[in-house]
Amino acid sequence: MHTIKARRLQPLVFLGVRFLFGKPLSDPKAPAHRGRHSPFWGAVLGISVSIVPLYIVLFVSNGMIQGITDRYLETKTSHLQLGLPFALSDQTRNKLRQDILRLKGVVSASFEVDGIGLAASPGGSASAQVRGLDRSVLADAGFKKFIRVDDGAIFPDKHNEAVLGRYLAKSLGVGVGDTVTLITLREAREGHILPKLSIFRVAGIVSSGYRELDANWFIVQSGTALRLLDPSTAYAFIGIKTADPYGSALNTLASKIKDLLVQPDFSDIPGFGLRTWRDIERGLFASFSSTKSVLILIMAIAIVVAAVNLGSALTTYVIEHRTEIAVLRACGVSSQQTASIFLLGGAATGALGCIAGSAVGIFISLYINQIIGGIQAAINFVARLLTPASHPITLLNPDYYLEHIPISINWQYSILIVGTGIIVSVLVSFFPANKSSHIAPAELIRHGQ
Repeated sequence: MHTIKARRLQPLVFLGVRFLFGKPLSDPKAPAHRGRHSPFWGAVLGISVSIVPLYIVLFVSNGMIQGITDRYLETKTSHLQLGLPFALSDQTRNKLRQDILRLKGVVSASFEVDGIGLAASPGGSASAQVRGLDRSVLADAGFKKFIRVDDGAIFPDKHNEAVLGRYLAKSLGVGVGDTVTLITLREAREGHILPKLSIFRVAGIVSSGYRELDANWFIVQSGTALRLLDPSTAYAFIGIKTADPYGSALNTLASKIKDLLVQPDFSDIPGFGLRTWRDIERGLFASFSSTKSVLILIMAIAIVVAAVNLGSALTTYVIEHRTEIAVLRACGVSSQQTASIFLLGGAATGALGCIAGSAVGIFISLYINQIIGGIQAAINFVARLLTPASHPITLLNPDYYLEHIPISINWQYSILIVGTGIIVSVLVSFFPANKSSHIAPAELIRHGQ
């Protein structure tokens, strides 16, 4: 196919748009509802409808994953974890923490002890993730950003006080001021493991906004956790926060921290270990990525199906309008130009569909929380009218989803989606374009014109 010169492109585009999308000439023999532009506007609509859910899935899933990841990193995992020997002295641990805080790029560093236990109260019992936090966590802006205090304090002020996660408190049926019993295992003499019972007063109830995180939180002071937990079932570490946990600087900072450990003060002490958040939560985020990939694949198939429908519409149009195409050929339009008209028509249809679908998809994504809230309110309103005693319906149960969906708009994805949609539309237009180029002016004689 010869290249069309730029000075001939403008009339060809006008002719193609008028021929494919223009208002048909009046024909008393044709049905009143029939118009040659209808298949292409239908194809535009089909591509638009298939694009919208792709944007919603892409941006909403990105936002959900980003929101969950941020909560994990800021409230639980930290960006880097430096595992410590359980019996490390307070003096050595504090010196190491201060050395880490002096490193460029480190925002905060706090000591934590994690272990397991069983929390019990008159209202019930539940497994508990015992988190022994250092008071320095209160200076961590990331931690305070995502932790919401439902009642009481954010941190236990006394060694016999505990702050519970929202859903652990619900499981135990306790509130601020109530007492709970924590059962942990400690190694006694002669290697025997014995249960240890400790009574705590509930000083506060907190939530990160994501149930999977704070369902079992039993927060105590780090010194209390060291006393209650056994090294065989607990893990002590310094949680380190950086300015950019997602960039390459994280690995550079990890190397600097490893260099600290070869200093004389620490090199003779075994039991140190450094991990990044990607290593710690590898399984969780691999699951997120695979789920997102499957959803995007399904939506991409929907776009391909819509583009194939466009190809079918073009092919049908060529078959039904062979005579009109022959007229164009008789008026001097070459076979290459005829094919170009349909290629341009396919590209224009794809572009219109992708742009319209992108606009709607981005709009819905930006206001997804308000839209879900409005739909939920409407459903509950109708339900109350029909059944006054009905329970309120929650479309996104905050027990299993984030209470507020954060939206992450990536304009590079938008450009990629629109560009891919147009390319696919052009590709499926090749067959009808080639078919139209083989229609000769002799078709007028065959149809008795």
